Amino acid sequence: MIRAAIVGGTGYGGMELLRLSFAHPELEITALTSRSASGPVGDSLPHLRGFTDLHYTNVPVDVLAASNDLLFFATPHGVAASQVPTALAAHPDLKIVDLSGDHRLKDADAYSQAYGQPHAHPASLEHAVYGLPECGQREALSSARLVANPGCHATATLLALWPLVQAGLVTGRLSVSSVTGSSGSGASPSAGTHHPWRSGNFRAYRPLHHQHVPEIVAALTAADGSAPVVDFVPHSAPISRGIAVTAFVPVAPGDEDEAIATVRGTYEGEAFVRWVEGTPEVRAVAGSNMADVSVVAGDGVVVVCVVIDNLGKGMAGTAVQNANILFGLDEVLGLGAPGAAP
Repeated sequence: MIRAAIVGGTGYGGMELLRLSFAHPELEITALTSRSASGPVGDSLPHLRGFTDLHYTNVPVDVLAASNDLLFFATPHGVAASQVPTALAAHPDLKIVDLSGDHRLKDADAYSQAYGQPHAHPASLEHAVYGLPECGQREALSSARLVANPGCHATATLLALWPLVQAGLVTGRLSVSSVTGSSGSGASPSAGTHHPWRSGNFRAYRPLHHQHVPEIVAALTAADGSAPVVDFVPHSAPISRGIAVTAFVPVAPGDEDEAIATVRGTYEGEAFVRWVEGTPEVRAVAGSNMADVSVVAGDGVVVVCVVIDNLGKGMAGTAVQNANILFGLDEVLGLGAPGAAP
């Protein structure tokens, strides 16, 4: 059994990790930490009532590290940056999956610009492995100690763009429209997630300046350092879970069929990527670690649509998938449940 603790157990990421762990035959959650909650976990998370006897704790990370094989950091941005070095130093064989944005970028200045605060330990950035297994990171993940779990918008966007960028078929700027559910903004209510304002409403936010854009560009940057231009516009939708990405990719006239075949071929055999004829829907992936992908092409443009559950494939599901790789397990362990439509 992998003994794991969740640092930050009251947010949506932490609670989804705990829920997924109940279906995992090799993963035991030993502790959930919280700075705000106390008492039985089931009292705060009623959907998990009766599934766990755990109580929230505020044990320091070095103590957790000494008695666990794995730490999941499901904390606000800035927390993992300050605590990960302490945890890694406390246990020479400890592995960490960081669900926050603290280790997704290699450049500390880029992190400060994206997240509005300096990085507490910039030296940690060079050791982190970006963890989206379907997009070429499996080999690096297998020997990593620190995994930077991708952002939800970034996950869906990279699944849409990565095959075509890697194949060298892109001829110009990449345009992406992404739609997210309210749970993507976290458990603490805000004007953007408050139900009376969110329900029945639809709007763009942070166009061209979302914090996931630098990690998207970094993941797509070629070995020679050439980076694509990505125009990314996220939207807030009146749903609780889900990401729906529509990516517009310019290709040379005549390359459209090759582009479609490239996307399809890239994900052939991937356990968590499904090819969809027609338009994928978020309700088909809700509660799962699946990504549904479709592609259509016109005169010099390829449109790739990807839908995921932002808390599943966009967060906790990929975190469990990464943990499976870290410990040499089958990637699908604990993640085999289908979506829960409607």
